[in-house]
Amino acid sequence: MLHSENQVEEESRVDVASRERVGLVLLAVFSIIYFVFILLCAFANAWFASITFWDVPATVWYGFGLIALALVIAGVYGRLSRTISK
Repeated sequence: MLHSENQVEEESRVDVASRERVGLVLLAVFSIIYFVFILLCAFANAWFASITFWDVPATVWYGFGLIALALVIAGVYGRLSRTISK
């Protein structure tokens, strides 16, 4: 059976390039923030661990923040990729 709804949608090269650019920018932002975390843990661990909020070290908060940031960036990318293709 052939259905008229089963049509393949073609994406323009401009839309694909725009989404790639957005993805690379968001990846760069996350990578820089993650790299700072690694540098702090590697070279200033004693100082970084001595900072506490509610008796929890800043390293733990930063780690949770990285996880939350990854989820936020995924949502931003999803939203932007939908608006780019329209």
